[in-house]
Amino acid sequence: MLPINTMYTRLINSFSFFALYFKIVTWYQSKQSSRSIFFSFLFSRSIMASFSASPSFVIPNITSLVSVKLEGHNYLNWTTQFIPALKSHNLLSIVDGSEACPTQFLVDSTGKLTSDINPTYLVWQKNDQFILAWLNATLDEKVLSSVYGLTTSTQVWNALATRFAPQSHSTIINLKRQLQTLQQGNKSCSDHLLTGKHLSDQLSAVAKLIDNEDLISYIVGGLNPIFTTFITSISFTTRDQPISFDAFQAELLNYKQLLEA
Repeated sequence: MLPINTMYTRLINSFSFFALYFKIVTWYQSKQSSRSIFFSFLFSRSIMASFSASPSFVIPNITSLVSVKLEGHNYLNWTTQFIPALKSHNLLSIVDGSEACPTQFLVDSTGKLTSDINPTYLVWQKNDQFILAWLNATLDEKVLSSVYGLTTSTQVWNALATRFAPQSHSTIINLKRQLQTLQQGNKSCSDHLLTGKHLSDQLSAVAKLIDNEDLISYIVGGLNPIFTTFITSISFTTRDQPISFDAFQAELLNYKQLLEA
């Protein structure tokens, strides 16, 4: 138990604190406009402190996610690695422009802009600059020099697409042709599946999506004659009810095992 003189000291200090507190409150009540400005300042500072203490995103080492530097001719390979890196960190929407930059300042209840910084604007700007750093770090020196002066990730992304995507047009046509004329030949069943999926993924990376049904059709059409029974069965099964690629792959590999049993 505390000594009696210590208890009295603490009690007196408590009364002194509350007395000071009520004096401050009374003074601010008589200064309505000053109090409003003071608390608005404190609120703005608290938002900034909270934002600084809790970053929305910690940037990883991009070289562990994207192993190639963009030189121009390898644009498809570069985007094939870069897009999944963006998706895995929920950042693709910033690059492709679907998530617009928020307004810099907050608005009050009447819809008028205030001088208070919008926290979501700060988060967006921080993430955008992280992506910009990623992009610049994966560009060849000559390509990097072509985007000097561009200050947002969207500007750089679009500039690269404008410059190199047309060069990839012939590559896209070639990929589609390879997929449409896919033949198993001497490849194993697993390799045949992987080849078709890889071609489809390369096309998807440049926004040339291949429908699941089309992909399955191309793979089935290239199977060796030994799979004729399977082809008939899967065609009948998927006539009214589409099947996912994963389910199709499992069915094909299971049939292959039956043939080998």
